[in-house]
Amino acid sequence: MSIYELEQAVKAEVIERANELKESSYPTDLLFELADSYIPIYNHELAECLADDPGLAYVDDEGLIDISKGVYSIIQTAIYERLSQAAHEDYENLPDDDDDDDDSEGINLISAVTNKSDPSGKFQGADL
Repeated sequence: MSIYELEQAVKAEVIERANELKESSYPTDLLFELADSYIPIYNHELAECLADDPGLAYVDDEGLIDISKGVYSIIQTAIYERLSQAAHEDYENLPDDDDDDDDSEGINLISAVTNKSDPSGKFQGADL
């Protein structure tokens, strides 16, 4: 699975769990847990992600890693950073409850639909 596909899966789950996130006292904790749950654990999956995006060889916050644990730990940390960022961005872009006229409907998923395209810009449909 590519890093792009992982980011799209995380974003879809943020939208799916929007009400739970909005009602939570600590939504950032849930977002970090959500991102963590999508990190690949098998080395061949991590290598596929790295082949898809060589930028995963670098970590923004070097305090998060122990170089002695090896390259796969670095890739996992980079993926965690990327997925956490995607989850937080999508959460911030969720429609406010004030935007809905009828609160009994929950959030308006139509306004939360994002256009899905691969990095080359080719349209692949809509993703919730």
